[in-house]
Amino acid sequence: MFSIETFSLQDMTELSAEIRELGSGARTQESVADRIVKHLYDGFTLKKSGEKAFALARFFISMPFRDLEPPLKRFVESRRVEHEDIRPDTRCLTLLASHGEKPEWCDRNRSLDHRAIPIDSPDLAKELPMVALLCKQFGIESHSVADVLLSNQERQPQSLATTDSDVVMDQDQATFNVFFVQEALESPYIYAQEDFVKPYGIRSVLGYGGILSAGQIFAVILFSRASIKREVAQRFKPLALSTKNALLQVPQDKVFDLL
Repeated sequence: MFSIETFSLQDMTELSAEIRELGSGARTQESVADRIVKHLYDGFTLKKSGEKAFALARFFISMPFRDLEPPLKRFVESRRVEHEDIRPDTRCLTLLASHGEKPEWCDRNRSLDHRAIPIDSPDLAKELPMVALLCKQFGIESHSVADVLLSNQERQPQSLATTDSDVVMDQDQATFNVFFVQEALESPYIYAQEDFVKPYGIRSVLGYGGILSAGQIFAVILFSRASIKREVAQRFKPLALSTKNALLQVPQDKVFDLL
């Protein structure tokens, strides 16, 4: 077990090795992703209470629309706005695995909003702005996060201490990175404040991601009940490489368990 409040360099080394091994014997990327989010969800606790540190852990991967399984294609098409062009090569951020404290959070197919979102859609910048910024960092253009935040009349981003450069922690890194919002409450970078952040006591949101292959990225997002220090968040960067190594133990055309 690791404490999210005191996650050390030694802990990082140990966890990195554990994640690399989670690809062993897996048949699909979904299986690897599921092992990873469960491992992270079960492996971190709160220092004082010993309770789970994360309310929810999720794993996303980008895929062209043509490669989505049929239910996901229907999901994307059902949310398409007028004049939005969904082409076979439209890249979609796809929820590959999910694990959390509620049963419905442990099944990717029960997600209401995030099963698959075109990366160039304003929905991604609105609902997962941290990941949209990560896509931009990796050279994959998404809808402008700034435009979405500025269009929200309930918040004034200029008055917030958090900026895009704070969220993506290493602006010079274009292959793997950490994204981080230390104070989740009332942050415009964190969606569903009233339905999720406040009722479940989400204090910080931490994620990491990387490039899996040309034009394809993955991202892991962790919603923490404890406030995470910035230096602790930095220690998650090597986990991106370990996660990539785990995924690459599976043939890249074997994505979903049901295919």
